[in-house]
Amino acid sequence: MKIFIDLTEIAGYYTNLKKGFDELGVRCTFIDMSDHPFKYGGKQSNLYARLIKYATKKRTSTPRYNLLLKVWWICLEQIARMVFFIWALAKHDVFIFGFKSSFFEFRDLTILKMLNKKIIYMFHGSDSRPPYINGAFMAEGKGSTIEDCIQLTRSQKQSLRKIERYADIIINAPSQSHLLERRFVLSLLVGLPYSFSKSGASTPKPTEAHKVRILHSPSHPEAKGTFKIREAIERLKRKGYPLEYVEIIGKPNIEVLNELVRCDFIVDQLYSDTPMAGFATEAAFLGKPAIVGGYAQEEIRRFFSPDKIPPTHYCHPDEIEAAIEKLTMDEEYRMKLGKQAKQFVETNWTPKKVSEHYLQLIEGNNRQDWLYEPKNIRYLHGWGLPEYRAKQVIRTVIEKGGKEALQLSDKPELERMFVEFAYSETDASPTS
Repeated sequence: MKIFIDLTEIAGYYTNLKKGFDELGVRCTFIDMSDHPFKYGGKQSNLYARLIKYATKKRTSTPRYNLLLKVWWICLEQIARMVFFIWALAKHDVFIFGFKSSFFEFRDLTILKMLNKKIIYMFHGSDSRPPYINGAFMAEGKGSTIEDCIQLTRSQKQSLRKIERYADIIINAPSQSHLLERRFVLSLLVGLPYSFSKSGASTPKPTEAHKVRILHSPSHPEAKGTFKIREAIERLKRKGYPLEYVEIIGKPNIEVLNELVRCDFIVDQLYSDTPMAGFATEAAFLGKPAIVGGYAQEEIRRFFSPDKIPPTHYCHPDEIEAAIEKLTMDEEYRMKLGKQAKQFVETNWTPKKVSEHYLQLIEGNNRQDWLYEPKNIRYLHGWGLPEYRAKQVIRTVIEKGGKEALQLSDKPELERMFVEFAYSETDASPTS
């Protein structure tokens, strides 16, 4: 058996998944076609992939008036992509796709299925989450219109149906799987593979005496509530709390790791639908506790048993200031939480362990307690949006496109709940 991981990197997930397969002695190819700004490293390339990237870059940079040259680059890109696909078909038995990637916009899935290749799709958030509850798309500063949202929701549903038709295994989280119709494997039980190497990190510099050092590194500042996190920390500073706040935005991952080594704890985000996403996972491997805000606490407890929930300080967005205060002043709690987080990820989420979970799925050992029915989803708040904004967007989508625009007709109970949620009163106002 040889595994092909295609075609993009998401927060180091696939780089580390390949490391795990390598540790297990499983032949695995990872081709990263993206130019990731955070430089997670470890990507593997080949001649065909480099040629595709080169032709794509030339195609996009060639002006439209130079039609013949643009057609040349389009043809070269497609020929290289076809040769690349044939090479991958000949060499591999299992194909793991991330973030809705494929060779030819899902048309290749038919061929993979005909040739009896095993197809696995792993979802990370915005690739399956309904746009109307996705802060990466509908946060107020993004400028997306309701018409854009309705169209993207329709397109999202169509692409997910294609994937569901051909994929042997789908891995996702209930809090972002509203548009799916097939049962899927719970991603939190499969795990987030991560490994930390101190070889690239610099020696930590001493923190200012008697100060508690807090790190925040948002990929989407508005969707992750960065402005409110800053305000909470400033209020605590004015009250006299000994805080040193460090914020990193848009820097290579190695710079984030350097600061992780130095900090006492992190504030991950304000509107998360999972207790431990990528940044909190990185922190956990270093024994650093994480504060995570979000509306999904009740749903997480409904989805998972306590021993399967990653240890973070997961709180309601309105409680973020109190959470920062607690971790600042209660050193015993802070150290205990960091230790628990480290123990959890080192037991469950090492590259080797996560790759073992993938092998179990590939070999057909589907544990029933790992599977989830999308029709049972009841979570409404989404990710990256305060409650008032989520309700505002959903309400406007319904008013412009009807409840059908939610693309939830296969789940009438969930559709009804979204309508009721959209028109219910909101405790938090935009200015509170």
